[in-house]
Amino acid sequence: MEVVSIGTTAPTYLLREILTQKLQCLVDEGVTVEVLETRGRSVNSISVMVDVAPESSFSFSELNHLGRQCTSAALADFLVEDWCQRKLAEIIQRDFGYFSAEERHKIELVTERLLQTGGLRWSKLKDTIEEFLAYNRHINADGFLRFRMQHRLPELVETVSEAVDEFLVAKEYTEFIRLLRYFVDIQQPKLPLVHLVLTSEGRYSVCGADGESVKHESFERFSREEECESDVTYEDLLISALITLSPARLILHAKCLQGGRELKDTIRNIFEGRLIECDLCEMCNSVRPTQGAVEP
Repeated sequence: MEVVSIGTTAPTYLLREILTQKLQCLVDEGVTVEVLETRGRSVNSISVMVDVAPESSFSFSELNHLGRQCTSAALADFLVEDWCQRKLAEIIQRDFGYFSAEERHKIELVTERLLQTGGLRWSKLKDTIEEFLAYNRHINADGFLRFRMQHRLPELVETVSEAVDEFLVAKEYTEFIRLLRYFVDIQQPKLPLVHLVLTSEGRYSVCGADGESVKHESFERFSREEECESDVTYEDLLISALITLSPARLILHAKCLQGGRELKDTIRNIFEGRLIECDLCEMCNSVRPTQGAVEP
């Protein structure tokens, strides 16, 4: 029994793959499912065929309804995926063609992630397709897109702009980290080893190889109220001090550094090649606030 036939000018390999995945739930219930493909000069066609054994618990109407539900979900995935990919490429090329091909590809990936979390994909389109297939056995995917998705273009354009902003921020961060790594690389290490831990009181402690706190002018600024009220954060001053010290080896006691993911990532990037991460050691358990402690 043919449940649905779909016509499209797009390549059908992705649609066939998605249909197979969505219809697997029927196969698991003992339903025989076939996805038949016919390729034409300009339009390709896919038919969804289902059949059950006489002893099956599904009635004809139930099987027809379930088949169209699964097909609606698969077609929604396909249409949004195919449409988004084509439109994203058009928008990025048109509005941001001055980026390199590699940068445009990265912007496209960021946009797709934002779309997946932002809700453009799927739910409303699936409901619309399911409503259409309740009264029609054949659907023209291209015509459906033309009338049902054009109003989503402004949302897509806005999401691309957000993705470009996010991409530029990430690019600036990468260039900033590269500059800091250069400063570290050109300096002679002032200390052979530095430990960075977080004490039980929630303060950063910077210690030398002997376990004694390291003295540095940046650490003294933490105790001055006027510095605490400035735009300079404790993390900024900590990074500044570590770069100035430029230790040959920096041990990051990660188990003690609860939270602070951004700070840890920054330290990893700047001191790549010099950094050792400690899972658990005596210092992690025994370190206490000292003169070199820094409150985050």
